[in-house]
Parts: sequence; structure tokens; C-alpha cells
Amino acid sequence: MLPAPAPAPAPASAPSRPTSAPRGLPARRGVRSAAALALAAALVATLGAFTPAAPPTPSTDRTGDPALAALLRQAAADLPGQGFAASAGDATGSAEAAIGRADSRPGAERALTATTPQEIGSVTKSLTGLLLADAVARGEVTPATTLGEVHADRRLPAELAATTLGELATHTSGLPRLSTRAQLRGYVTAFTHGNPYAWDTPDSLLCDAGTTPLRTPRGGFSYSNLGFALLGQALAVRAGTPYPQLLRERVLVPLGMRATAASPDPLPAGRARELAADGREVAPWLSEGSVPAGTGVWSTASDLGLLAAAAATGELPGAQALVPVADADGLRTGWGWFTAVVDGRTFVGNNGATFGVQSSVWVEPATGRWVAVTAPSGTADGSSHTETIAFRLLGAAG
Repeated sequence: MLPAPAPAPAPASAPSRPTSAPRGLPARRGVRSAAALALAAALVATLGAFTPAAPPTPSTDRTGDPALAALLRQAAADLPGQGFAASAGDATGSAEAAIGRADSRPGAERALTATTPQEIGSVTKSLTGLLLADAVARGEVTPATTLGEVHADRRLPAELAATTLGELATHTSGLPRLSTRAQLRGYVTAFTHGNPYAWDTPDSLLCDAGTTPLRTPRGGFSYSNLGFALLGQALAVRAGTPYPQLLRERVLVPLGMRATAASPDPLPAGRARELAADGREVAPWLSEGSVPAGTGVWSTASDLGLLAAAAATGELPGAQALVPVADADGLRTGWGWFTAVVDGRTFVGNNGATFGVQSSVWVEPATGRWVAVTAPSGTADGSSHTETIAFRLLGAAG
């Protein structure tokens, strides 16, 4: 089913694929102002009480299919993290396995499994892209539908009102990664490992977007969490259904993804204790407004495997979302799905991250092979270890 991964002396860095989408780590984009730099200096001085723990490393724990666990251990050999889980397969079958722990505290140790819930970050954008394609098929919207048309009861600034759902779905609206207000909030929470999206609501997103200058001219690629949050909320408005319910009814239930939920209350039982790269526990990213971009969505490697398996064959709601329609910094992007060429092979997928998790879903349509990898640990530099592992398990350069 899966060949042995390629030798892995160092993390993958192929320029032909995304490095860490969602790229949902606001700390990677510093606020370039004197006030922000002064605030940063003050934070460095005052946050000394936040003493880092030791960077997490996988324990010897192993669960699931022994053969896949061995491949996973080999693929993750040079990568830090308290654990990694994977689901992988092709038309002939599939397997699930995990190494390391879901909780590493002394006296509370718990092995990680492929069914351990964790946040998935911007893999959620792939789900939102499916919702857009499904809404287009239902005749509720078109890619040319504008925010002004969706929010006809709001007096949006002209530039924002003219933004189309297709632009939001391909990161070509010109909107930056975060709104101006959220950039500062993200800069602060990067030090505290808090929730940078806690105050976002569907209404505040529109207000913030209306006062945020475009980063690039419309039509140019600029990765935007803000844009995808606006997209998902617009789809919810058109459907007359809150985003979490819309996602469940139109994507999760049809795919059998019973362990996946947006904004679950209470949070999933048995969820991983999520750690930052320095070993500190992090707060979950909960947000009423930004959930379509990747906040407050929990899943498992097993459930993401269902998504990957369906994507590999195109047999999923909104499959049109996987078709690339725009350039994206050397890649091609559909609606929430990236197309990458690695070693002459074409893959489609996405990555996700918060301060304390990583997730990746990648498929090779030509062969029907697929893999989903999760990790309840963040990375220090914004790179995606789960992406590296995913491509190694698929036998691509890594």
C-alpha cells in the first residue's frame, strides 16, 4: 500500500509546495510599527514568568497498525513533537497508526492514537472550499457573487462590497492574512500562547475587513485567514444556516466524519493536550467568526483520512473545489486546496496549524494514494512537520 519513505536527513523544503498553510500562525507576520515594537519589548520584559518547558519529543508509545507505525516513526525520526498520528491508503486498503503521546505530563501519560481529537487549523479551509463548490452546485451563489450582494443589508465600503467569493476562496482578494486589529492581537498572543481569534464574530469580521488596507492589488495572491473567514460566513448567510451546522450537514455527515466538529460544546472528550514548540500548553483557538478559516475545528487523523480518501477519487461534496484556478506563490490553488508538483508528481492538499497543533491532508489523484497526518504540537518556525511526514509517507522527496 505505502512504500518505505524516502531517506529523511532533514525536513522537506521543496519550493513547489506550501510550507505551512494555514499558515494560521499570526506571529509569523510581525507588526511593523514603532508602537508594536515597543510593545514587544515590554512583553519580553514582563513575560519572563512564562518559563518554557522542554521541547516535546515522541515517546516510544505506539498504537495502531505496526507496519504504518514503523513507517511513521522513520518519517518523523528527525522531527520534534510529542506525537504524530497518520491515516494512509489507496484503492487497495488503508491503515492507521500513531507514535508518541496525547498527554505527556508525569502521572497523566496517554498514548496518542489515530482517533485522538485535536484542532486542525487551516485544513478547515479545504472544508470551506467544499462548501463553496457545493453552494455553487445548488445555485445559492456563484464565484462572482460579491460580499455586497450577500450582505445587502450592510453598508460595506465599496472595495470590500465588490470582493467576490471566488477571490476570497483563492486568496486573490488582496486582503492580508489578518485584519489590522487582529495583527496586533496575534502578536501579543504569540508570547502568551493564547487565542488570537477569541473576539472575532461574523459582524466584527466585516467591520475589521472594511478598515484593513489591501496587502496586494486584487487578483494577486495573498494568503488570508480573514478572507476565508469572510467566505465561510457569507456562505452561512446565503444558506440561512450557521457555519458549524452547514459544515456538518453538507460535508461532514456525507463523508462519515463523525469525529469532526466546528465549535463543539463541550470540547471533544479524550482530546490531546496541545503543546507549543517550547513545551508549554496552549489555549485552544475558539472563535465564533473565524471558524471557517480554521479556528475551533476538531478532528482526528482517522476522520481526516476519510476526507483524504474521498479527495483522492473526487467522490466528495464540492469536488470542484480541488480544481486549480489561480497561481499561488509557485503553486496552484483551487478553493481551499493547493496543487503541488513534487519530484514530477502532482499532489493536492492543504496544511493546518495553531500554536499547539499541526495537520496535513495530501492526495495523489493519479494513483489514488492519500495520507492524513496530525500532531498535537506546534513548531517554532512555522514549518509544517506533518506536511514533511505526509510527503515522506507518500514516497516523495523529503
